[in-house]
Amino acid sequence: MPNSKFLPDVQQVAQAFNQAAKTYDQVAGLQRLAADQLLNKGAGLHFGTVLDIGSGTGYVSAQLADIAAVTKVTGLDIAEGMLAYAQSRHHSSKLNWQLGDAQQLPHALLDSAKAYNFVISSLAIQWCKDLNAVFSGVANCLTQDGFFHCATLGPQTLHQLKWAWAQVDDYQHVNDFVALDTLRDTLENHFAEVDIECEMIELKYLSVQQLTKDLKQLGASNHNPKAAQGLMGVGRLRKMVQAYESLRDDEGQLPVTYEVYYIKAKTKLGT
Repeated sequence: MPNSKFLPDVQQVAQAFNQAAKTYDQVAGLQRLAADQLLNKGAGLHFGTVLDIGSGTGYVSAQLADIAAVTKVTGLDIAEGMLAYAQSRHHSSKLNWQLGDAQQLPHALLDSAKAYNFVISSLAIQWCKDLNAVFSGVANCLTQDGFFHCATLGPQTLHQLKWAWAQVDDYQHVNDFVALDTLRDTLENHFAEVDIECEMIELKYLSVQQLTKDLKQLGASNHNPKAAQGLMGVGRLRKMVQAYESLRDDEGQLPVTYEVYYIKAKTKLGT
């Protein structure tokens, strides 16, 4: 069960993204970059019935619904607030929204076996404890010639923030994500022709405070059960900021790195 010891319970994730729904699009620079890349990399695969796992504010679902070859898009998300926001923003007759957990797709999507030509997920599955259950559910709901296309985060994500906190104490202040080898091994249990591309995306911030504020507004601040409890005092925070400040570049900006994995996988014959 990869990732299980590093991530929060489903309800914690749902609550964080419920709270983030109305501010998410304002600060979702990385999410937009990754989603656009994912859509571009999957050009030619978008047709028929599509499932968007972790659909959030509906950014990916709405773009897929605009493609003539796509007949139906189901946006699935764990957060009711995100689904309500997406429904209020996007009105294509091809779109429908479903509350559910990616780790329990057979339960969330009743009678969905072999029902989808294409399953997509952009920066959502990194919050799942049980990737084996996610991939099993995806493989189950794909047609025999279906494709799974996904963007998720790797362990080098926010490494500057991890380093800065490591100068303060030994507690875990930043989320950990699954390593490439573990991700590939888990995928190959359920899919054929697994291909994973890695891209390092570097964003720039003027202040550490803006970075941590954006992470909170995205619902992506640290929910780790191993995180320090009650140790986010002013003194520790100030020391972390001082450490991060030493990383300012020649243009006076602070680098923030995200490791993004782009997955393309085809269903196994007979699954």
